[in-house]
Amino acid sequence: MTDLRGVYAYHALSKHQPQHYAPGPGYLDWASQPAPFRRYVGALLIELTHRPLEQSPAYEAVFAAPLGDPAPLNLASLGQLLYDSLGLSAWKEAGGNRWALRVNPSSGNLHPTEAYLLLPPAVAGESGLLAHYVPDEHALEIRSELPPALGATLAGELPVGGFLLALSSIVWREAWKYGERAYRYCQHDLGHAQAALAIAASALGWQVRLLHGLAEARLDAVLGLDQAEFAEAEQADCLLWIGPPQYAEPRLSEALLAGLSTLPRLGLPNQLSAEQRHWPELERVQALCRAPQLPPRSWTVTAGQAPVEEPELLLRPLLHRRRSAQSMDGRSGIRRELLDCWLARLLPGHSPVPLALTGDTPRVDLLLFVHRVEGLTPGLYWLDRTGSGPQALRADFLWQPVSTEVPLYRLLEGDARGVAQFLSCGQDIAADGCLAVAMLAHFDDALANGSWAYPRLYWECGQIGQLLYLEAEAAGFSGTGIGCYFDDAVHELLGIADSCLQSLYHFTLGRAVWDLRLSSQPAYPTLRRPGQV
Repeated sequence: MTDLRGVYAYHALSKHQPQHYAPGPGYLDWASQPAPFRRYVGALLIELTHRPLEQSPAYEAVFAAPLGDPAPLNLASLGQLLYDSLGLSAWKEAGGNRWALRVNPSSGNLHPTEAYLLLPPAVAGESGLLAHYVPDEHALEIRSELPPALGATLAGELPVGGFLLALSSIVWREAWKYGERAYRYCQHDLGHAQAALAIAASALGWQVRLLHGLAEARLDAVLGLDQAEFAEAEQADCLLWIGPPQYAEPRLSEALLAGLSTLPRLGLPNQLSAEQRHWPELERVQALCRAPQLPPRSWTVTAGQAPVEEPELLLRPLLHRRRSAQSMDGRSGIRRELLDCWLARLLPGHSPVPLALTGDTPRVDLLLFVHRVEGLTPGLYWLDRTGSGPQALRADFLWQPVSTEVPLYRLLEGDARGVAQFLSCGQDIAADGCLAVAMLAHFDDALANGSWAYPRLYWECGQIGQLLYLEAEAAGFSGTGIGCYFDDAVHELLGIADSCLQSLYHFTLGRAVWDLRLSSQPAYPTLRRPGQV
């Protein structure tokens, strides 16, 4: 109960209110802005390759199940996976400044998420490797070479043809700008990254699943993140299986974990900032919400789809052109049929890739602020993703079913643009899109399982957000995740007087207005294709 009280206290502290925002720095100290890329100085690099974007499966084919026969596990397939999920998508320039965009979105484009791969023998080394992905180089940094005996143990405990990938967070990257609220944004980003990996893996015939049988705090030592050399703390958040679909979670032995935890580490972590400010509640909630060792779970394997004939839309170009819109035109609308397609994509049973990744019960329903949808009256709507049915909210809500395709209910009719803008910290973009979304988590029910469930609610929101980005892009529109909103004002609008439902993420979709002052350059100076040195 002590842990749960701490989580509830952090959640209350990190809420934005109309009269004041969550504790933050108050200004941006540009001299201490964290470097966007983690590097291990002195570590050897393994360059990765990727195919041209036109060599792509159809967009619609990857969401029901891994597509086709599993790709062989080698440097070429690893390079493709990482390029399509965590790699750079472009460089932007304006006013003498240059910054990178990535395939996986991030709050403030600050990218706290890092990726580490645990590879069995013969993939990138004779006896196996622990490697860190370097997105600016599209390469792997070797952190540890496994001794032959330990590599053999790893190969014996993993199903053939797959590997382990861990995601970690450098929370300071977000705290530099957002202060105590930064933990929320790191977990949103984890959900986006998980979804990006699952979709890219599905195109290779691979499955992505969360491993439960290893305590998160133990994972720090396995990855070498517990070393004193780190100027900015980095913490492991999850361990994923990636490879041919499996029915059971692999169990990692104590001998393997102990061996990995004591390996020599190659390269020194770079210092990201000249100095950093510490946020005590942020650090406290990080410690409270780490998942313990949980019982391993069985996994559902869904049969692959038949190839889509004459696909009109390819997956990989869409993944790499996804952008977060900074403003919307305030005029464009969409047809009702397109909205139904977007919402159907968000239903767990419709898109097991990526929504089955954690194996957790769906906990997030959606409040829609409908502005310009032809065939649907403007107003407030509710998408029942969780199967919970109508909620005990305001007495004047209508709860009228309005679709035979998705569980969508009309709550109130009327112009919702002003309220959407106000609730999203006064941001015009929430009113200028075709619609805006607030993601409402069944908060108390989830946390009854333990404090470790708190970040996973944000993961689910991030996965939903990633699907919304792609659905909008596929239709020629754009989306934007909104992390700044007035938490309790959303709850007051709905008539929520307790913590049973909590708003955890906002989103908007519409026709973007792009800043023509920005110039764009390719993500990588040369295209490294399989077979090239």
